Amino acid sequence: MDDVGDYMSAPPLSVESESSVQEAAQYMQAQNVGSLLVKSLDDYIGIITETDITRKCVAVGKSPEEMLVAEMMTSPVKSMDRYLPVEEANEFMRKNKIRHLAVTEEDKIVGMLSIRDLVSFFVKSFRTTE
Repeated sequence: MDDVGDYMSAPPLSVESESSVQEAAQYMQAQNVGSLLVKSLDDYIGIITETDITRKCVAVGKSPEEMLVAEMMTSPVKSMDRYLPVEEANEFMRKNKIRHLAVTEEDKIVGMLSIRDLVSFFVKSFRTTE
């Protein structure tokens, strides 16, 4: 059985809480990711996603250059241990209606699992059953 850690992206990418939404969006684009963890000092305090940027900033007419990541991040960060089955992460993400999940090892965030990563798992699973 495949573990969450087999499909996560590591290390996790992050942005400082005092960064602008525009800076976060530019970093996401450069890294080709749909989410970033939000850091304050050495702690992850939230997550910002493409959906957050669209719904909490652009759609309501706020300025991405002026709005801070801390103003729109989702907190707390939902997470799951890297050694749990991928199917469990899929169900957790479905129930919580999230597309990005922090992955932990010994309660420390070590990676991210996205819907895109789950697609890779299910494609592999489908191919092995053919």
